Amino acid sequence: MWLSTRKIFHATDDRWLDYINWIGLPSVQEIRSIDAWLNQYVGDSGYFECESWAEVDETLDCCLPQPIAGKEYYLLVVNALTEPLPTDNQRFKLLGYDLSDETHTSSLLNCGRWQHETLAPIAQRVNACGLLSLEDAKLAQQLLPAAWCQDPHSIVSVWALYEIR
Repeated sequence: MWLSTRKIFHATDDRWLDYINWIGLPSVQEIRSIDAWLNQYVGDSGYFECESWAEVDETLDCCLPQPIAGKEYYLLVVNALTEPLPTDNQRFKLLGYDLSDETHTSSLLNCGRWQHETLAPIAQRVNACGLLSLEDAKLAQQLLPAAWCQDPHSIVSVWALYEIR
């Protein structure tokens, strides 16, 4: 699990129109992603790896800048296929699922428009934050290597993204 304070990337940002045209998802209202280019770290905080839920609480208390409401948020990233997911829906708001390679570049949101015939319909089903359902994320994980001819960004993990309230 990783924890960080991130900036929300949304339609009021200067680079929004260029980005949204490049990605081809005009219905998206804001971006929440594992990718630090899209959701920049607040200050020099970076991300903290947490081994347990107790460590998540400790990190929030001591190490991360408090987010500014409506502009920033606490992001918890969990490997959706190998780690236990939070069960407290009051505290952990599931934002959706992102895909990334080992560099944490979002293959969904930072590698251009998904134009391949098998991927385009999946991309059009993203939610208002630009993220997928778990079923679509797992399907895309299977389809990406063939669709992108084994490009390094096509070998991905599926990440559950949560906003901590």
